[in-house]
Amino acid sequence: MSPHAHLPSGFPTVIGRGLAAEFRNFVNPPFLVVTMDDLWPRFAADFAGADCRPYLTRSIERAELERDLAALGEVRAVVGLGGGQALDVAKYFAWRRNLPLFQMPTALSVNAVYGQRSGVRENGRVSYVGFAVPECVFVDLDVLRAAPPALNRSGIGDILCFHTGVLDWRYAHDRGRAEAKWPWDPVLAEQSLARVEAVIAAADDIRALTDRGIAVLLEGLKWGTSFHGAGWCPRHIEGTDHFLFYTLEALTGRKFLHGQPVGLGVVVGSMLHENRADELLDVIARIGLDIRPEAMGLSWTALEEGLTTMRGYLATLPLWHSIAHDVAITPGFIADLRRRLDRAYAHRR
Repeated sequence: MSPHAHLPSGFPTVIGRGLAAEFRNFVNPPFLVVTMDDLWPRFAADFAGADCRPYLTRSIERAELERDLAALGEVRAVVGLGGGQALDVAKYFAWRRNLPLFQMPTALSVNAVYGQRSGVRENGRVSYVGFAVPECVFVDLDVLRAAPPALNRSGIGDILCFHTGVLDWRYAHDRGRAEAKWPWDPVLAEQSLARVEAVIAAADDIRALTDRGIAVLLEGLKWGTSFHGAGWCPRHIEGTDHFLFYTLEALTGRKFLHGQPVGLGVVVGSMLHENRADELLDVIARIGLDIRPEAMGLSWTALEEGLTTMRGYLATLPLWHSIAHDVAITPGFIADLRRRLDRAYAHRR
């Protein structure tokens, strides 16, 4: 039997309403609220009079975080309030100061809230560091539904990527390129793929953000903790999907809504593997996540550069082997991708 047959996932999670106003009643003061400048005005009243202060996330460069960390002063706990960047910075500060951590996502745009490590940047390159487990994750239904729809729909990127992650894992295994410490495990792979199928089955509920849609998103995003639970094995979690995201980020120096480049990477990886690309693209478009380059503020020229240089860029990084390491992306492939995207979004503009 696979050692991962009954792998648990997620952290203690509370689902309710009016949750932000409760932090003052149980978080040890003085505490830090790590959030974003566009969110703090909305939540400031919930913390009025509490012994706390906000930290408005500006960067996830590790060197800059270290400078800010040195100037924090006395802090006895950290509250993360926001999207992926704020939650990652909250984890980083809690880890570096060895402080209790409480997390409240304002949208389900990424699985950062259900990961122990922080996705910071070092000289522009992604680096997953630290280990911070929240005392609890607080999911406020009214807060989620008040967020721009694209933010919650973005969360499917960090679930559908299990499809391409598993394909890349099997690809590497079949060619003797899988890491010895992460041997192919069909049970673990199947657990990831089950969460992909759940998103496909609940596509309309996710688009509408019904209770069922939120539950499916939460269940899939919680699986992010299986990276640790499987012995830091990323194989069933991500592959070519995120590798395209890393390439585009390095190439452009821009920040993206996480699910857009990752979702595009899911389609690109599925095309390379010739496995369900049109089906997954249809699901992504039906849910309402726009993964066309123009929706990300990218020109097709920039995307073409990213796709054609991805193979070389990956060779410079300490990443696990994928099909993107081996296959050169041709002009014909890019033209096919463009046709598929145009077709998928033609009646959704």
